[in-house]
Amino acid sequence: MKICIIQAGTSNFSGSFIKAHQEFIGADKVILHGPTHDFRHKNRSVSLFYSQNPLLQKIKKVLPQWLYHKKVTLWQQSFEGKLDSLGGFFKTHKVDVILAEFGFNGAAITPFAQKLNIPLIVHFHGHDAHRDILLTDQIKASYKNMFTYAHAIISVSHFMTEKLMQLGCPDNKIVYNPYGPRPTFYDIKPSYGNTILNIGRFTDIKAPTLTLNAFKDALPNCKEAHLVMIGTGELLETCKALARAWNIEGHVTITGGVPHEKLIPYFKDACMFIQHSVQPSYGDAEGTPNTILEASAAALPVISTKHAGIPQAVLDTTTGFLVDEYDSKAMTDAMVRLFNDKTRCQLMGAAGRSHIQSNYNIKRHIGVLEDQLNMASNSKKNENKYKI
Repeated sequence: MKICIIQAGTSNFSGSFIKAHQEFIGADKVILHGPTHDFRHKNRSVSLFYSQNPLLQKIKKVLPQWLYHKKVTLWQQSFEGKLDSLGGFFKTHKVDVILAEFGFNGAAITPFAQKLNIPLIVHFHGHDAHRDILLTDQIKASYKNMFTYAHAIISVSHFMTEKLMQLGCPDNKIVYNPYGPRPTFYDIKPSYGNTILNIGRFTDIKAPTLTLNAFKDALPNCKEAHLVMIGTGELLETCKALARAWNIEGHVTITGGVPHEKLIPYFKDACMFIQHSVQPSYGDAEGTPNTILEASAAALPVISTKHAGIPQAVLDTTTGFLVDEYDSKAMTDAMVRLFNDKTRCQLMGAAGRSHIQSNYNIKRHIGVLEDQLNMASNSKKNENKYKI
């Protein structure tokens, strides 16, 4: 089986869960990067290097520039031109099934997959289901077409499943498949010292300012505590400014971005993991945050919010504490309670590791994906593909 994984952005931009798909799915894989108007493979434009008719493609390249632009460039940008180049790409690489990361990519590739008769699986991750400002009438219409054609739609939380059904996805097309942390996280032995860890984008949905505020209010009762915040985003400088304004800079380290493979030491030094995920006014929501799964796998208790898929990942009062969104005081209270009871940190951390191993392990996650990809591929094995 040959899989084409379609991603957003450049080859250097992908979340840890997408990298895990590339690494662990047991099949031959070829990667396409968006946006749709200029799909790229290994940083080369598909429209310039692939065609259903390679000889005609070569002839076109010898045309005068003005004639090439008039007759070729504009055509390449049309639906028929994109269909020709994508058809050539899928045929060259003998693609059996497409895995589209994020709903937007799935919706964009659907018309081409339909024409070329290539089965499609779409993996939703978060904002593609929940950010209302992006879900225009046009996007919703393209989603409905995608829901009809796709073999399966992957959801990472029950909260997301409900939203996908509201958007028109038949429940029999939805496959619940939350992420899983990499096996290395189960080998971590935390020190349960004085470090409180937060990892995530500095953006509205992660509400790092609320995390920082909760920590500031906890400090009088946790005088030895030190907060480490890892990530980048538009609220990074705001958090640095708040730490300075609140005179807590000596208790806060904001590292900026850290490569995923270099995060292990931060988990080892921590006594707990905190994240104050919220749903902003424009309607965005998490899927199931991978960093929370990784923290639990690393045997750290988690303090977070009752948001999206988090209540399934964190068992309140058993593997951590959950508070209402925007309830900074409740997060402060939970932080103080855990920081001053390191034995409970260890017990909750151990329970969290067991919960993640049983319900969120990466082998199960990849296994479900592989099963769906195989079923999709076999569903059209005897039909002609790539034919326009």
